[in-house]
Amino acid sequence: MRDSGVDKRFDTAAIITVGCRLNQAESDCLAGYLLARGLKVVRHPLPQANASTIRRVYINTCAVTQLAEENSLATIRRVCRLQPKPRVVVLGCLAERAPDLIRQIPGVDEIWSNQEKQDVIGGQSPVPSRSRALLKIQDGCDRHCSFCLVSYLRGKPVSLPLFQVQERFQCLRQAGYQEIVLTGLNLGRYESNGLDLARLLETLLKTPGDFRIRLSSLEPDLFNEPLLEVIAEPKVCAHFHIPLQSGDDRILQLMGRPYTVSSYDRLLAKILKIKPDACIGADVIVGFPGEDDNSFERTRLYLESSAVNYLHVFPYSVRVGTKAAQWGDPVTREKKGERVRVLRSLSEKRRRDYARRFCGDVRGVILEPRGKGLTDNYLRLTCLDLRGKEYQPGRLIALEIQLEGEKLIGKMPGWQEGS
Repeated sequence: MRDSGVDKRFDTAAIITVGCRLNQAESDCLAGYLLARGLKVVRHPLPQANASTIRRVYINTCAVTQLAEENSLATIRRVCRLQPKPRVVVLGCLAERAPDLIRQIPGVDEIWSNQEKQDVIGGQSPVPSRSRALLKIQDGCDRHCSFCLVSYLRGKPVSLPLFQVQERFQCLRQAGYQEIVLTGLNLGRYESNGLDLARLLETLLKTPGDFRIRLSSLEPDLFNEPLLEVIAEPKVCAHFHIPLQSGDDRILQLMGRPYTVSSYDRLLAKILKIKPDACIGADVIVGFPGEDDNSFERTRLYLESSAVNYLHVFPYSVRVGTKAAQWGDPVTREKKGERVRVLRSLSEKRRRDYARRFCGDVRGVILEPRGKGLTDNYLRLTCLDLRGKEYQPGRLIALEIQLEGEKLIGKMPGWQEGS
């Protein structure tokens, strides 16, 4: 076992996570592992936490983009400079991708490969640090899109067996979590003894109690008919994040994406027929090799007319080891920056327009710290006037959505000024 001192009682460990929900879900499993061995776990980004009380720090890194790598390396260096210096353990995709680079940083004590990480946390139930619980049920991808390095770092698709998903789901429900987010590197590839994601959802939805399930990012070509049927269930959140990457078929082909813009658009129409109030988000990469002004304009025009409600926009960055790395990086940084600004501005407008549709509606809201909340259809609210009741973060309650200026407000239904 790496980190042989992990079973020392009364140590304090910090977990710092860089990157996506999948990394966050794995950090939750790491927290469960450490707590089960008698450690106290803190999640505050260092150095805000009291460094003198922290005996070890686990840094869960990301390598999906150049910026993610830079953030991961900066975090490692910052932690290694703490005084007194804790034991520093680095894991995650950057640890898999560039262990020699990390080893050169003075103060790093251990580096875990992705396999070593799974050996530690693979059998561990998560201990969430947020109001909504993340449940990792799948890992790995064999598609190898031409821009993607992570599929090489995490290996072939693997899924958590059904009985383990059910056990962890039940544990999270018993712990009081009322929203559980199913996550994976390629979630739509979930499979356990012939049971796919749709059948898994049907099984979990039979669990008694007041809860809802949110699906993390799903590839557009993996929405089969059974999955489209089961997302109609009220306990499945009306929120779907479906990567697009480009609104130009030529660029999609270069990226190795197995769909067209028209097939993507038809999928959105099917989803909205089933769940008309669904919030739909998309990832978009700008500045991919071969994306000229006309290609970008086709992307922009499609997104302006599509049913997509918000965007995660990324400038393309070369990932050595991918097919696209052979094509160089011909789009200038300035051109990428301008395209990012255009699409992020469009995203803000689409978010506002979508949110206005629900003013006056009453929807289920998961309460979050500092008076915030999240609806099933991914509207973030400032929660006011809960009539003096002490609602705990993670509680699912019904609130009326109101718009005050540009701020979305959640209030108790029927609340009136002065009541």
